[in-house]
Amino acid sequence: MAALFLFTAAITSQNEAKAIADSDAGNATVVMDKPSFGYYKSGKAVDKNNTPLKLKLKSSKANQVIDEDKWFQNNKLSLKTYQVPNQNWGVSGNLPKGIDKEWDQLIVTSAFYDASYIYCTYGSDFSEGYILNIYNAKTKKMVYSFDFSSYRYSPKYVKADYDFIQQRINWAVIKDNVLYVSHSHNTYAKSSNNQNAYITAIDLSDRSILWRTKALVSNASNFLIVDGVIICGYGFTGESDYLYQVDLSTGKVLSKTPLKSAPSYIIKKGNSFYVRTYNTDYKFDIAR
Repeated sequence: MAALFLFTAAITSQNEAKAIADSDAGNATVVMDKPSFGYYKSGKAVDKNNTPLKLKLKSSKANQVIDEDKWFQNNKLSLKTYQVPNQNWGVSGNLPKGIDKEWDQLIVTSAFYDASYIYCTYGSDFSEGYILNIYNAKTKKMVYSFDFSSYRYSPKYVKADYDFIQQRINWAVIKDNVLYVSHSHNTYAKSSNNQNAYITAIDLSDRSILWRTKALVSNASNFLIVDGVIICGYGFTGESDYLYQVDLSTGKVLSKTPLKSAPSYIIKKGNSFYVRTYNTDYKFDIAR
């Protein structure tokens, strides 16, 4: 019994130490090195041979472009986001108490959440979002802080378009101690030499990059992780528009489904994906 007690105490101590380390991680912002602007996979990434989901198109309907709210309401959908403060518009927002509205003289530019974490981006104005602070959803204590300044500009770009090619954080998810985060800008891909719209997987144990997708994979507002794959989407005016499935373990594209226009939101409800694009609303069922 004494040995069992000591073993249990050791495990408890290790867990407490990890929790303390995670909490302390929030006290210092990790400045990320400049990433690859092409596909990258580290030796630490283990290929788990994930396969794409089988999607069956159930409906494809033209929308009115400006009727996003109606789409959410009619389909009883929601995106787990908070409204951030905006003094220019007199908006106080609904961020939970304890979440930083400002960080290092930057303002919070977006906020979203899941059962475990609250993710907030910060920049000098609402066009930016290169700092990512991650808070414990229950305690509201910051557990991680990342500076993605080096992710903002591609190595090559059209000089005349420099003011439009800053890539910001769109969405982030932590799963199994890995942070998955998407970055993109909101202009033509050619402006950044087609080096735009990535998802990056970061090992939270040492803050190293496990993999980064190829370019032009994810510029939708969000992405989803389902059964070993990331469901994401990319598109823009005059460019190809797709719903992508990315291998969660390697970052490789497993499949792509053509869309009529650029995807904005991808939401799972039950056994279905609802995909909102610029001018068309889709519903896909997962074929098990």
